[in-house]
Amino acid sequence: MSKPTISIPSQYQNLRFFLIQFTMFSCFFFTLTITAQNKKQLIGHWQLQKISFKKTNVQPSETNKDQLLEVFKAALYNQITEEQKSNLYDLEQINLDAKALHDTYYQTTIEFQPNGAFYNTSLNKEKSLSGEYVLDKKKLHMQWETADKTNFKILKNTTDELVLKDTELKITFYYLKTKTQ
Repeated sequence: MSKPTISIPSQYQNLRFFLIQFTMFSCFFFTLTITAQNKKQLIGHWQLQKISFKKTNVQPSETNKDQLLEVFKAALYNQITEEQKSNLYDLEQINLDAKALHDTYYQTTIEFQPNGAFYNTSLNKEKSLSGEYVLDKKKLHMQWETADKTNFKILKNTTDELVLKDTELKITFYYLKTKTQ
């Protein structure tokens, strides 16, 4: 016994093809619109307000300098293996890397520009850096002038608040938009 076949008239096949194309175009346009809106909200000056790792929250102020350094050390320490934890060289490297992160983020203002450039300005002008960024839906990819790369997940992006989570270190950075632009 043969299976019955259903034939679709050609005018409906064209309609089906049109609906598939329309759906794909709508999804693409919607994604572009969301990315463009996020990029527009991202552009401007942002002041670092707080950094958190696990249950530790630290404001990058003069009185919390050491605590901030400890947050970076804890995040880096959390990433190494048990064997590396017993190696003095690896522990010294964590201290150096934590100091570099501290210098990069301590009391900084970050400025995102429409052309894809960013400027991370520190109170200590010698520690200021710049680079390029790419916004990809809910991810922010930054390449610093030192060739280091940092990938962030955007947890919140409003007109006055930006919350980024470093996908590697699992540190969350809280920024507020400054009025001076």
